[in-house]
Amino acid sequence: MHLFSLFVSFVAVVGAFAQTTTTTGVPDPSINTPTGVIQCQPVQLTYSGTAPPFIITVMPGGQTDVAPLVSLGPTSENAITWVANLSPNNNYTLVIRDQMGRTNPSAPFMIYPGTTTNCPAPSQAPAASQTPAANPVRIRGRAVYL
Repeated sequence: MHLFSLFVSFVAVVGAFAQTTTTTGVPDPSINTPTGVIQCQPVQLTYSGTAPPFIITVMPGGQTDVAPLVSLGPTSENAITWVANLSPNNNYTLVIRDQMGRTNPSAPFMIYPGTTTNCPAPSQAPAASQTPAANPVRIRGRAVYL
């Protein structure tokens, strides 16, 4: 019986380290899912975390195991403005990464058509010096390119 109690305690400790959360139960770092995003219009992305600087990446909806479409940051602020320069009528996901390499995705969101398509090209994706790693980092069993 003592061995079982020791095992349960060990599992609890490992579980506590597997997902870092703040005292309010919010994952750390955490990014809010934007709503009402319009193509070629600025949108403020908000997030929180205890280990800045942060890098925000825009990924195809629900996919965190592919190269990012856009990379924003690094920033030590809790918000950054992005001009939604990707194709409308598609879902996207934001991923936040902190200084410690911890990541968390937003829920998928849609970019809606705007009145103009004359916005900065999505070539704002990672520059040569920020090219995603060829080998992904595994997070919760999924490959994430940082």
